[in-house]
Amino acid sequence: MKRTINTLIYSSIIALGSAGAMLLPSYPAAARTVPAGYQTERIEFAPGAASTVVYHDRNYYPVRYVFRANANQWINIEADSSQAPVYLTMSGADGTRIILAPQEFRSWSGRLPKTQDYYVEVLKPADVAYNLRLTIPPNIQPPSAQRLLFAPGATSRTITGTLAPHTSLSFLANARDGQFMSVNVSSPGINTSWLTLYGVDGTVLENGNMSGAQSWYGRLPRTEDYHIQVDNPKPYPVHYTLTVAIQ
Repeated sequence: MKRTINTLIYSSIIALGSAGAMLLPSYPAAARTVPAGYQTERIEFAPGAASTVVYHDRNYYPVRYVFRANANQWINIEADSSQAPVYLTMSGADGTRIILAPQEFRSWSGRLPKTQDYYVEVLKPADVAYNLRLTIPPNIQPPSAQRLLFAPGATSRTITGTLAPHTSLSFLANARDGQFMSVNVSSPGINTSWLTLYGVDGTVLENGNMSGAQSWYGRLPRTEDYHIQVDNPKPYPVHYTLTVAIQ
């Protein structure tokens, strides 16, 4: 009987892998552990290199990759196969989900939230080979935050400018508990600039590096400075228009 149950469990796992998508728990784990049956491989870069390619042969067993990166580092990760679609999941060692299954992501670019190990799984049908490409450019420090001041009697301000590739521009706006704030960043094209908004106490209201958001509206939770960050995730300069309103 025990052998029959084990066989059924094993068959279910193989069926999930063959479907190319796996449901993850809806709650973050306190720390990541490697499930039974997984191989673990740490991704290391050659001295001075900013990118690497990992080739996975036609192994039936899933592989979890681990790499180390710093807070606010930009990464680009991509998996591809000429045999069948392969999809990615990624999370931090602290349990933060960055790429969630079963979303059909084969690539992802963005800034990482903290310095720690990051875990990547490639979901694939059995007996499929693939390439996993990982690029982590050196940290580019954003300029110091600029104080955002309104004209006398005004409740909004619009700023335009240009962001260099893979850079950010930061502003500080002071507001009171209970006030409503709306922030919108736009640029030519679709999702070519992102918005991140958080209080100086660390409360995150919007994280465009994760969601690709370009706007936020809501009631502010406390009286303090709010950090408004415009990100250019593209490898080319981007023109942007930032509008902030506080009432």
